[in-house]
Amino acid sequence: MRKTDVVIIGAGIAGITSAIYLKRANVDFLLLEAKDIGGKLHMLHKVDNYPGKPFTSGEEIIKELQEQLNGLNIKVESQCVQSILKNEVGFEVKTDKESILTKVVVVASGIITKTDSIKGEKEFVSKGVSYCATCDGNFFKGMDVAVYGNNDIALEESLYLSNLVNKLHLIVKENELVGNPKDIELVKHAKNITLHLGKEVTEIKGDQYGVTSVLLNDGSDIPVYGVFPYVGEKSALEFLTNLKPNSQNGYIFVDENKMSNIPGLFAIGDISFKKVRQLVTAASDGAIASSAIVSYLKEAK
Repeated sequence: MRKTDVVIIGAGIAGITSAIYLKRANVDFLLLEAKDIGGKLHMLHKVDNYPGKPFTSGEEIIKELQEQLNGLNIKVESQCVQSILKNEVGFEVKTDKESILTKVVVVASGIITKTDSIKGEKEFVSKGVSYCATCDGNFFKGMDVAVYGNNDIALEESLYLSNLVNKLHLIVKENELVGNPKDIELVKHAKNITLHLGKEVTEIKGDQYGVTSVLLNDGSDIPVYGVFPYVGEKSALEFLTNLKPNSQNGYIFVDENKMSNIPGLFAIGDISFKKVRQLVTAASDGAIASSAIVSYLKEAK
């Protein structure tokens, strides 16, 4: 059984930032990723709000992150974490390949977003279909868009987009809105938000240039240039069942150092409970957590 000081779960921008800071602090760690490095960056066709990287793409940032990891001799190990147990040392991380003893666990696994739950959704990712209003909203200024979902994220993203777009169609499968009461009232009173209650998006339509409309289950065909689906989005917390950290709707509560209520268990990036989920905040989370981890490990000796 291998031993290390820190196990980072997830090689998105939060996990990679954490790894870079820990490497510079000469901390022994493992960086695990079940799929490809980059996480949600693979879904970002255009990025224009990351400082110092105007008019770039998610794939370009991934390429540069890989080059930086190679330059620092940081290896991303292909392992899928299945469960984590608390013990006298810290934690035992069980993956599909081995068990690892570690003093600290950093959860940077992000959120799981289904990209094929709606007909046409997968085909138009980065061509009008987006999963981040604060990342891509600027590309739809003055246009008509649709948000599909009924949760806190759908409400928050709708309110953000309403300040940018001409008209927003909020399509809700249920007959009433669910989420933060304050946000519900703001959505209901927003002049450019049209509510479609008890409706489902059955198809996202488009052409070679991108999205052109959404088709609803009642036969309505609503012209839009952008679609933000939040019906298949969920947190990736299954492997934390044994630990049961304080969370809400699948997002882990953390303190100012990004540590959960369980000593030694940190959460960064999209999986942590916060208002803004962007590349810059994910990177910030990684830096803050790693600085705190260095102090935590010193105190634990």
